[in-house]
Amino acid sequence: MELGGKPLTDLVGKDAYRQLLGVKVFDVNGNYVGYLKRVYVERRSGRARRLVVRLLDGRLLPLKPQELRLTSTGLVVIRRLHVEAGGLSSSLRRLEEAVAEIKRIRERILELDEAYIAGEMSRDTYLSFRSGLEFKRRQLLSEVRELVEELESQVPGLEEERRGLLSKLRSSSARERDEAARRLRSIRTVIARINELLESAKHELSLEMELDDFIESCLR
Repeated sequence: MELGGKPLTDLVGKDAYRQLLGVKVFDVNGNYVGYLKRVYVERRSGRARRLVVRLLDGRLLPLKPQELRLTSTGLVVIRRLHVEAGGLSSSLRRLEEAVAEIKRIRERILELDEAYIAGEMSRDTYLSFRSGLEFKRRQLLSEVRELVEELESQVPGLEEERRGLLSKLRSSSARERDEAARRLRSIRTVIARINELLESAKHELSLEMELDDFIESCLR
């Protein structure tokens, strides 16, 4: 497979790498395998020394910058990977992490605004930090919207399976009822977790929309 983009070794600067945190990571076949969790940058050269990818199966994968390429869709790992997709659990975990990260960014933006208003930093420094945070915020919001759509689409199927298990409890043998009861408890837990995270994510999305509307009104 011919790989597009450019080698990650071409990228220089701590701020540049900071903006890549959370971007999607793909294997050489174009399959989504996780997201960029952490970057270690050398102080003198400004180049990445090591990067850590959170895989769909929950593992943390350390990589050298030579093993990654930067493309328009995200990062591509140029060596072979074997990743077991974690299904709903990985999507739930990523949604929880993304929502928490959006909250941290919003708090950081408020801190920056207050510091700038108080005259604690120059305009150039303020704009540099804020633009980086805004870029990351937009990336996360896009990812959260995709995850919300994905998880919402899973709920009807889980509800249908839950109803089927309830019927099975009334018409099966004792052994089958035990198995159905265990699966039913598991599905109930998953549905409750999905609904909890969806509510939290939608709340964050509404807050971010209000923030964007406020910023636009100030710029008119």
